[in-house]
Amino acid sequence: KRLATYPVIKIWIAGCATGEEAYSTAICLTEFLQQKKGSNPVQIFATDLNEKAIQKARAGIYPKSLLQNISLERRKKFFVKIDEHYQIIKSIREMCIFSQHNLLKDPPFSRIDLISCQNVLIYLEAGPQRKILNYFHYALTSSGFLLIGKSENITNAGDLFQPFEKDSRLLTKKTIRHRPSLDF
Repeated sequence: KRLATYPVIKIWIAGCATGEEAYSTAICLTEFLQQKKGSNPVQIFATDLNEKAIQKARAGIYPKSLLQNISLERRKKFFVKIDEHYQIIKSIREMCIFSQHNLLKDPPFSRIDLISCQNVLIYLEAGPQRKILNYFHYALTSSGFLLIGKSENITNAGDLFQPFEKDSRLLTKKTIRHRPSLDF
C-alpha cells in the first residue's frame, strides 16, 4: 500500500522477550522509509509477560556476540558501543514502547497495522490460541496483517485470517459478519 495512507504506522510485537525483534523491525522500517522518502511516524508496541525481559528490552543493551550477523554499517548507524556491549540509538529506542502484557487477560491494542506474534502460540492449547487470535483480529485495522512463526499453525482461525500468499506466514484479516465476544 501507499505510505500516504498510513499517517502513523502501528505495529505490535506480542511476546517480544528482550526486544530484539522490536528493534530489528524499527531499524528495517526506518531504512525502508528513508529509501522511499517517507516520513510516517512509527509506533511499535512491544509486549511480553516477563517484566525482567521488558526491563532489558527498554534498555536496549546487547552483548557484542548478539550483533555478529549485523553489518558494520548498521552497527555504526544504529548502535552505540558501551564497553563490550552495544546499545540501540535513542531515536530507534523511542519508536518502541515496551510494556508487560498478558495476551490472555489484558485488553489488546487497537488500530494496529501489523501484529507479529512469532513462537508464542505454539506453547498454547487450541482454546487459549483462539482467544488470542480473536483479540488480534479485533486489534488489527481492516487492512492489517498478522505475522506468525514458522512452527505455528492457526487452522482453528481460518474464519479470521487467511495467508497473504500461498504458504505465507503473513496473514491478512478477514472481514467477518459477527464479531466474536471478547472478554477483557
